[in-house]
Amino acid sequence: MNEMLEQKYDIHYENDSTSNYLVLRPRSHKKLIEYQVQMLLNNNVQGLLGFHINSVGNQINCFYEITSKCTLVNIMNRKKYNRNEFLITMLMITKSIIGIKNYLLNDNNILLDENNIYVDPETMNLFFVYLPFENNTNDLKTFLLNIIIKLAKFQDEDCDNYIQKILENIKSEMFNLIRLKELLENLLGQNIKRNKPNESSGIAEKTATEKPKPPTKRGEVKIPNLPTKECSYINVNTKSKDSLKVFSKISLTQIIVQPVVLVILITILTSKFVRMSENPKTTAIILSLIFIGIDILAIRILNEKKAESSESYKPLKYITEKMRENSYAIAKQTITDKDNKKLEEIHIEKESYHGGETVILPQSQPQAKPYLQERDGENIIKVDKNSILVGRMGSFVDHIIDNNAVGKVHAEILNEDDSYFIMDCSSRNGTYLNDDRIKPNTKVKVNNNDIIRFANKEFTFIIPS
Repeated sequence: MNEMLEQKYDIHYENDSTSNYLVLRPRSHKKLIEYQVQMLLNNNVQGLLGFHINSVGNQINCFYEITSKCTLVNIMNRKKYNRNEFLITMLMITKSIIGIKNYLLNDNNILLDENNIYVDPETMNLFFVYLPFENNTNDLKTFLLNIIIKLAKFQDEDCDNYIQKILENIKSEMFNLIRLKELLENLLGQNIKRNKPNESSGIAEKTATEKPKPPTKRGEVKIPNLPTKECSYINVNTKSKDSLKVFSKISLTQIIVQPVVLVILITILTSKFVRMSENPKTTAIILSLIFIGIDILAIRILNEKKAESSESYKPLKYITEKMRENSYAIAKQTITDKDNKKLEEIHIEKESYHGGETVILPQSQPQAKPYLQERDGENIIKVDKNSILVGRMGSFVDHIIDNNAVGKVHAEILNEDDSYFIMDCSSRNGTYLNDDRIKPNTKVKVNNNDIIRFANKEFTFIIPS
């Protein structure tokens, strides 16, 4: 297609202080379609490059703004498409071609040449060249098949036969862009449904995975599941047994002491000492109060001992836990000490390895292949491939220059048969070779010690001898 274009048009690239242009000049006299020219000049048509026109004598010059845009063929040579990305790209192509009819433009006048279709590398939006001349034709089927079969590279992924479906649609005798657009939209819709299953199916799956609960019989009371942690059961059981032992010992002592005290009291009250006293009743009452006081005092002492015995379990448990923690900490410290010891041994081995005389290594060339050395910094661009893209867009370029004056995809360094070239990728601030701004999308040969400037960043091109 590019050869056919060159037979009909002279292709040039020009720039001014802020913009870059693709310039097409008809080789033979071609009649302009005036209303189409006015449509392009007065409307920002989605999917078409910005357009203006001038004439010098009988020579017509069509200017198309391509600032900060890359050609579709360059994008496809470097990018591997997944299912969604490729469907969206194809849908943009079809929508752009269909959409121009809203401006009374003819789809036969769109230039379907991958070398002259431009892409914004950040948004991946496509822009076409529109030729407002009479008697233009293009082959839409061949163009689409060429993109799918020859140009596009696809990622390895599990998906449906979407490419086969698109090819069958294009090859069909009933092919038209409306049917292709509907197919692409349906394929994208299927992808959305596959990635986002509806809630009802999710609920059904959840219900299916749950175990069926047995029906509750009438009059039956359901007991909730209780926690059955083994450690909790052991602790509670141990504590209750210890408390029970303490309680049983104290209760037995009280049962023995109280009858003894009562027997002693009765014996004294019935003794001669009380009967021979001046007032036996008063003496008996006094003695009873004394023994009651002794009994109460004894019970209180026993109760205090009971409380102390029951509380003695807590310090014992606390001490036991602390002993366990200390043993764990000691074990952990032992492991850490062992690891530290190993590290010290390794460090000693390294020191012993690095001891002695210094070994002199043979000096090697810093760069085996040509490279660009930044003049006011340490940045180096290695030319170790046939094509090196330079710019700010880290996801696409080979070498990143972190400078806002540099374009997203600023320039390309090419290696062809051991000859090296620089090409500006329609950057806004331009690429300079030895202080001369080069034309966009035009290869210029570079030699050893040439100064290359990307916007305001200067590099020296060095070919090692």
